[in-house]
Amino acid sequence: MIKALVVVPYEGLLEMMKEVSQEVEDIELHIELGNLYEGVAIAKNAENEGYHVIISRGGTASMIQEAVSIPVIDIQVSGYDVLRILTLVKGFSGKAAIVGFSNITQGAATICKLLDLDIKTLTITKDNEVKGKLTGLKKNGYEVVIGDVVTMQAAKQLGMTGVLITSGKEAIMDALEETRRSYRLFSRLQRDITLMETILDSDEHAIGVFNQDEKIVYGNERFHNEFHWLNLDNATDVKKLIQETTLTNEKQVKLLYINNKLWKITSCPIKDKVALFFEKTHSNQITTHSGQANQTAIELHTSASRTPISGKSEAIQKVLEQIDLYGDREEPIWIMGEQGNGKELVAHSIYLKRKTADEPLITLRCDVISAEQLKDLIKDDFFQKYSNRIIFLKNIDQLNSYMQKELLRVLKDESEQKPQWIVSSKDNIEERIKNKTFHRELFRLLSPLQIQIPPLRERKEDMEELVPVFISDLHPKYGNKVVGIRDDALEQMMDYDWPGNVGQLKHVMEQLFLESQSYYIEKAEVDIVFKRLKQQEKWNDALSYIDISGTLEEIERQVITKVLEDEGMNQSRAAKRLGINRSTLWRKLKE
Repeated sequence: MIKALVVVPYEGLLEMMKEVSQEVEDIELHIELGNLYEGVAIAKNAENEGYHVIISRGGTASMIQEAVSIPVIDIQVSGYDVLRILTLVKGFSGKAAIVGFSNITQGAATICKLLDLDIKTLTITKDNEVKGKLTGLKKNGYEVVIGDVVTMQAAKQLGMTGVLITSGKEAIMDALEETRRSYRLFSRLQRDITLMETILDSDEHAIGVFNQDEKIVYGNERFHNEFHWLNLDNATDVKKLIQETTLTNEKQVKLLYINNKLWKITSCPIKDKVALFFEKTHSNQITTHSGQANQTAIELHTSASRTPISGKSEAIQKVLEQIDLYGDREEPIWIMGEQGNGKELVAHSIYLKRKTADEPLITLRCDVISAEQLKDLIKDDFFQKYSNRIIFLKNIDQLNSYMQKELLRVLKDESEQKPQWIVSSKDNIEERIKNKTFHRELFRLLSPLQIQIPPLRERKEDMEELVPVFISDLHPKYGNKVVGIRDDALEQMMDYDWPGNVGQLKHVMEQLFLESQSYYIEKAEVDIVFKRLKQQEKWNDALSYIDISGTLEEIERQVITKVLEDEGMNQSRAAKRLGINRSTLWRKLKE
């Protein structure tokens, strides 16, 4: 039995529906009187009360459709209904017009044209438009207004003749037939939806779907159990993942710590929405490293950086040859070099040569992870779970002695398969081993293959290729008109020692790119940027600690300069560490 709520806007239709209900056996009709907002208020509770469908008419039906999720059937104004009323108003002497919602006016306008009747037709989208329309008609000499209940009521208030387009029995019977068709279709859809929801609720993944406004529109049972507290304004990593997926319109895979748990999240674009699939990688409870609260200890990439390693020097050509050679092997690789010299880029290049299909690169941030985190990873057999993957131990020299011993224990365990290791460190690792701050055996096991990246000051000829590459990379980001650099400007840059290496060069090129006033970066513009660089170096040389005896502005600049130095002159990382945005940092540096 179909259970239908009927909301009718006028008494005559109420009585007619009661008569029809006596003739219908397969539909249980519950009939209520209510027009527009009254009708919407009645309809809002229909779904909770077990109704399968709502039947209404005209503007009331249109408004109810916006307010409920079950099917709404409109008792259409039939040609018979319009003909009846037009026949009625033919005897009126005054000018006549039809005013109503589109489901009233569309059919009426067509019939007026077919019968060559001089009756104006005006369509409204909201009930509060009626009075204005009728006032305009009255000023133009119209006396008779044909329409729905809202039109008739407004006409009477303005002293005009209001004629209601009533619905006949044939229109009601058509609506009931449409009710049957909609119920059959909706029932099938509901069964399919229920089946899909059951399947999704039994899935081990937590699944959440977000719209373009980054609001949750669906979550399965696991999602609501795990993330009922989730607020994207506080979960910035998840929010950023949704934004990246929307922007690129491509699937993304990342490892993120959420609520002290490590999750592998796959995000997929679906039309104007983004679906997130959360998979818990292991069960341990992990606390964030106190000094790096906004950074993630483990990162997962399925598409690493494809930025080319550029340079024509003999030293960088040797690095490129080693990448090609070691890319076909499985032994651990140790990459050494000063900060900002592209160690991670080399690691990504090796990964791209070794990877198969969607095999991810798992990056373990040794400068971020805590001893407790590493202990929990080992306890949960993290490295054994990913024994067929590539793991990049970034900045391994930042591990303390306890963490070095824990990692060595993993490497020496012969009963388990090991991942393919790629390791990076500063180039003073031999000195660290000599003074016993780094474990010799750990270095031996992880360094059968070694790549030494020389500092930029020892291969300045590479800048001739690096500078155009950086200019090219900046165009999509800023859309600037800069296409190159003057020879004397490049010579000026090559005279500098670049303590922050390639990372610092990239940062300086971004400044020059943004500040350049022409198609080519000029020497004068390089002089201005270098003046700021020298000022920063002056501060670095003069201050080995923060002197709190100066002014607030001076102390602030000391802090900023020190953080910039620690971050290899990378403004993005420095700004993040200082808790300010990059534009604020940029402004403070220029002051």
